[in-house]
Amino acid sequence: MVNVGTDQRHTAIATQQQQQQRRRRRQAPFSSRIQAGQQLARNLSEYAGNDDVVVLSVSRGGAVVGSVVASMLGENIPHWYYKVQTIPCQQMPRLSLGSVAGDGSVRLDNMVAQSLGIQTTDPQLLRQISAINRRLRHDQAAFHKTAPSSEQLQGRVVIVVDDLVEAGDTMREAIMHLRHCFDARRIIVAAPVCLADLRKQLQRHVEGVVDIVSPLYVGAVSQWYAGGANVLPCERQVLALMFSRANNRFDNA
Repeated sequence: MVNVGTDQRHTAIATQQQQQQRRRRRQAPFSSRIQAGQQLARNLSEYAGNDDVVVLSVSRGGAVVGSVVASMLGENIPHWYYKVQTIPCQQMPRLSLGSVAGDGSVRLDNMVAQSLGIQTTDPQLLRQISAINRRLRHDQAAFHKTAPSSEQLQGRVVIVVDDLVEAGDTMREAIMHLRHCFDARRIIVAAPVCLADLRKQLQRHVEGVVDIVSPLYVGAVSQWYAGGANVLPCERQVLALMFSRANNRFDNA
């Protein structure tokens, strides 16, 4: 026996969701991260054809943007997925002791560690770093290229890309890590959307910040991208060129 009332409710919910999705697509500034990457590349045109430039994407959403940016700046511009994760203090999880990157490099903030009485050779800290390193290497292994070496970043202009910079934790950790572990000539932050206050903060630590929109309030991802946090088919195609199992792992990064 078919429950007509239930079917009607499900149909009504599905229709409402479709209408909301259409409204979001009309309202969002970017139809996809690919479109955002194209616009961002135009704002980065001064770096086009520069063989000293490399592009690093620090998230999966940023990987779509970064891939488009690198391809538009020039066929010789290398692009890497480069995830950096903070080392949280066990006693104060919001406090960072440093960072670990997908290439296995480690940055330790000795001043913070000493102020907390933590030795950099502490077995618990070393185990924590090892666990983070294993997770990042597993994530980096899904990328079709290895992480960049220090020689590939030394003396280069590094464009660090994300799809949206709001809290800025990911971007800040990446910048500090690159400054500490690599001798990059210049670091440029690039994102289609960057919170206005955070933009001013980042400008103190890098040689340039390039964006498309710099709002006072960022809010939900769906306010900026028609697909929201979901990966669109066109974005999935870009990720498929970069990551194995991209369909399953996009939302985990």
